Amino acid sequence: RDDSVKVVLIEGAGDKAFCAGGDIVHLGDITRENQLHHKVKTLKKPVVSIGNGIVMGGGMGLCCNSKYRVGTERSMFAMPETRIGYYPDAGATYFLSRLGDFGMYLALTGHRIRGFDAKHLDFVTHFVDSSKLELLRDDVLSCTSEKDLIHCLSSNESPDDSNEFSMKNNLLDISKCFSAASVMEIVERLQENGSDFAQETLKTLSIMSPIALCISHRTQIESRSLDFTECLRMECNISAKTFALGEFAEGVRALLIDKDNKPNWNPPTLEKVEADVLDDVFSNDSIDWHPLP
Repeated sequence: RDDSVKVVLIEGAGDKAFCAGGDIVHLGDITRENQLHHKVKTLKKPVVSIGNGIVMGGGMGLCCNSKYRVGTERSMFAMPETRIGYYPDAGATYFLSRLGDFGMYLALTGHRIRGFDAKHLDFVTHFVDSSKLELLRDDVLSCTSEKDLIHCLSSNESPDDSNEFSMKNNLLDISKCFSAASVMEIVERLQENGSDFAQETLKTLSIMSPIALCISHRTQIESRSLDFTECLRMECNISAKTFALGEFAEGVRALLIDKDNKPNWNPPTLEKVEADVLDDVFSNDSIDWHPLP
């Protein structure tokens, strides 16, 4: 509403991280957080996020929901929520589901995407050397129109040195395995695959909360037919029920509080995840979230 504001710039404090995620030890209001993500995504003024360093969890949502997203050779994107008994939210139900089977792989494993790979996946729209960020910031803040901004971002972008996607050799295996209709079937396909990549992926999945994996899988499937606002509404409706399962609290305890890295997941295996419990998480009888506060 302020006509003097031409561009909104979001960046991290310091050079270690853009944002490592929300304060998950002291959990905030998911509804208000999603209203923020909706505002960032739909704001009429151009929003630029500079994702230098760690970009994880809610921070990845904040960056990926921006119209213009700048990455550097120091960028590291990840949604590692299944490790703490939760599922990728903050709009990740939308932007990961648009990547199909690869998005499913990222949602379940929390695999870290680094450097130029982020541009291959459209997590960033522009790739800039971190040594040029101070100049880029000054140029962005001097823009008086979106046309100026587009020119500014393009002129500061580092040349494409024909950087290939580092995971290109794994794409076929990911497609074959992570296109499965359930997490159990994904595991079975990985076991049948037997490659080093498959074995490493199985090892990663084995430390995640079984029910969080199932919730994450289902959110990615259901989100493919939803628009951005509908994805956020789904997230708000299932988050409280996911928290109520107790897996999130146990994951935070094991990883961040006691730091014993020995979560006692309940249920402890995929085979013991009950379909009716999963269905209850997705039953549409929770809050009627609206994008406006």
